[in-house]
Amino acid sequence: MTAPKFGQDCVEIWLSDLKAGRINRRQFLTAAAAVGASPLLFSAGDALAAKPAQIVHSNFGGDAVTCTGDLYGKPFTAETGVNVVVDGSGPLEGTIQQMVEAGATTWDCCDSDCFSAIRLGHKGLLEPIDYSIVDRNKILAPYTYDYGVLGYWYSFALTYDTTKVPGVPTWVDFFDVEKMPGKRTMWKWMNGALEAALLADGVAPQDLFPLDVDRGLAKIDSIMDHIVFWSAGAESQQLFLDGEVVMGNIWQTRSSVLERDTDGRVTWSWDQAIAMPAGWVIPKNNPAGAEWGNRWIAFMQDPELQVEVMGCFGQGPANPAAVDLMTPEQRRLHVAAPENLEKQVVADTYYWAENYDDVLNAYLDAISA
Repeated sequence: MTAPKFGQDCVEIWLSDLKAGRINRRQFLTAAAAVGASPLLFSAGDALAAKPAQIVHSNFGGDAVTCTGDLYGKPFTAETGVNVVVDGSGPLEGTIQQMVEAGATTWDCCDSDCFSAIRLGHKGLLEPIDYSIVDRNKILAPYTYDYGVLGYWYSFALTYDTTKVPGVPTWVDFFDVEKMPGKRTMWKWMNGALEAALLADGVAPQDLFPLDVDRGLAKIDSIMDHIVFWSAGAESQQLFLDGEVVMGNIWQTRSSVLERDTDGRVTWSWDQAIAMPAGWVIPKNNPAGAEWGNRWIAFMQDPELQVEVMGCFGQGPANPAAVDLMTPEQRRLHVAAPENLEKQVVADTYYWAENYDDVLNAYLDAISA
């Protein structure tokens, strides 16, 4: 349908109002559509946000770089003409904060825990999610936030070498080095570690939050000489590939890749894994602009692409429609498949948003002592 002349005139007026700040983008799109100007909308949108040369997406390295670039990035480039660069150096909260506060933001979109999205958003370090571009219906409720959106699930799962560990271990076994000797590995940033320690110490899953931090730290300290702390996902994989550890509390996204790459020698258990809702944020003043950051996120919501990405490095889809597209084997690997999620403990996003700094300081002091 082609807008009549008066419709085109209206669109031009509304576009001028939009640029002047007299109306917002949602009001412009609604009004333009009402006069049958839908063919003009994409070009009008481009006039508001000039097409960038590239989108830089930051994640935590290893297989995540290749899989994100190939399975999300290449089709996005084919559709938009915008190149996608994936930086695997790790978008930690402190790094994002330093970039933004220095006026030197280089990332357009970052992988992020949902609790980090809340924290960074409250500090004014993120661009808001534009839900006229990003589709709330493609996100499992209730994980939509003002400054971040659920994009995927991962878990801290008990991962183990089947040639060195008999049967399927539990968190109790993880902390019993006499029964099951050998080095263990845990993340150096405490998420998943304290929950696992408390579960091993007898705390019921429904009673985990708020965390008894001192009790959890005491449990970790009891096997401190047997722990190798990993800092990046790729490092946690390498510890198993090199045979340095027999068990690990690592991201299940890496566990599934390890299972594939070792022909099942290394595998994991969903029982009492710590499920983490995570996704994407747009740092303030990102080079490509807020609108293109939102367009990139919206593109990654495609359920078929999310299933492909899960197959590449284990990242569990956030779009509920993805589950219906999965084979039985894919469902086995999916963190948020109902039959898997019910076995896990879902981390309390708002607890971590409120308590992250205090708990982190206590944890780092404990493991550095």
